[in-house]
Amino acid sequence: MRYVISLVVVAAWIAVLPYAVMATIDLHEGGELRASIEMFVDPLHPCEAPIDTGLLWLVNRDNPLPSDYRPCDLVTYKGAELREPARDAYVQMLAAMEAEGVKGLQLQSAYRTYSYQRAIFEQKVKTLITKGSTEEEARVIAAQSIQLAGSSEHQLGLALDVSINGQLSQAFAETEAGQWLANNCYKYGFVIRYPQSKTDVTNIIYEPWHLRYVGIPHAQIMTEAALTLEEYHLYLSQIEMHIVWEEDFYYLVIYSDYPLSHMGDSDVHLELSTTEFGEHASYIITVAKYNYTR
Repeated sequence: MRYVISLVVVAAWIAVLPYAVMATIDLHEGGELRASIEMFVDPLHPCEAPIDTGLLWLVNRDNPLPSDYRPCDLVTYKGAELREPARDAYVQMLAAMEAEGVKGLQLQSAYRTYSYQRAIFEQKVKTLITKGSTEEEARVIAAQSIQLAGSSEHQLGLALDVSINGQLSQAFAETEAGQWLANNCYKYGFVIRYPQSKTDVTNIIYEPWHLRYVGIPHAQIMTEAALTLEEYHLYLSQIEMHIVWEEDFYYLVIYSDYPLSHMGDSDVHLELSTTEFGEHASYIITVAKYNYTR
């Protein structure tokens, strides 16, 4: 059984100082979380950091990636490249799906380079022009279903396009596989990135085939609160602390405007994300799997 508890209280353990601090948060009877915080160096290179800096990156037209960005931990799975955490979660999810008798899911696309994304977009524009649209009209229409180069989270290696027949269409939502994913993908750290009810927020058409790996517990919080990634960043900035309880451990999600590094306790794992690159980035920190006894 899973439990989600929101705390509107900010624990005064995040210092506004550019150097390490120490703080203690008492979360349950007989147990306490002791954390040593340090400043983080470079969110563009997660593999060189003591924590994962990319799982919650918000990538869209307002927050584009550099043209030369390429994840440092890409692995190949069934002909596609994707980041290792996403691959591991997908394999686990696929096994669970097939164990329940839902078979036939195919991975169509994962990591894309900046140049490949640009080529896809331009090809869509050309196709629309041949069908009678002006170039200006074609670019507006194309942008509703295909992100501009740099604005696609496929470049992160965390986005997956899946199907059962090789076709990416909204009809996928009505298939057994599509319904299973809609109801269960959050358990494995995935979300339906562009939901039907949030096209005005994402500015992208409904894509039931497009999964984004954000990791647990973010996927659970986003699904239960019906939030897109754009909304999730804002939601955490307002809640500031969130606890997700599992059977014998909990996840602690804390929002901070200041880049943090790693926890001193070796039993605690952190993930860090930035909503955008540059001087005005904001950060989301996840402390995962801290064991406790009920």
